[in-house]
Amino acid sequence: MEQLKWVFDTSPLIVLEKADLLTTISPLATSCLIPECVIEEISQKSAIEPLLAQLSENAKVKRQGMVINPLVANWNLGDGESEAITLAMENSGYGIVLDDLQARKCAIVSNLPLIGSLGLVVKAKKEGLLEFAKPAFDKLIASGLFVDTQLIKRILTSIGE
Repeated sequence: MEQLKWVFDTSPLIVLEKADLLTTISPLATSCLIPECVIEEISQKSAIEPLLAQLSENAKVKRQGMVINPLVANWNLGDGESEAITLAMENSGYGIVLDDLQARKCAIVSNLPLIGSLGLVVKAKKEGLLEFAKPAFDKLIASGLFVDTQLIKRILTSIGE
């Protein structure tokens, strides 16, 4: 199993935790960076420690703050997305986990390896951590992930579901 290093934004952490998928996807990474702005955003709504504990079951989890790169600041993203993208830019070998469309565009322009919540589920299925992706997709949507139903259908078709 190819294991990666990721920087997480707020929304993927929240929806993956609400969908009870953090423990499932944690073996996919060796190391995860969680920006301090993301910690603050999540802590305003719920306890952060249980979420970090789930993620750290199989991966090393580190909290880190950083001054936002001016090029990223020009995108006018949220603090969590901006700090996450900056951390990925400054930490060679790290990709970024983002669901927000504008933040994803910024990551693409910045040539960052990028994956979202749906991509993590597909990867978990391909690695044998999930038998089927559709139930996990349904949980993500029920947990607040906004996604085009046609995209879901295309992904499911591409992975034989």
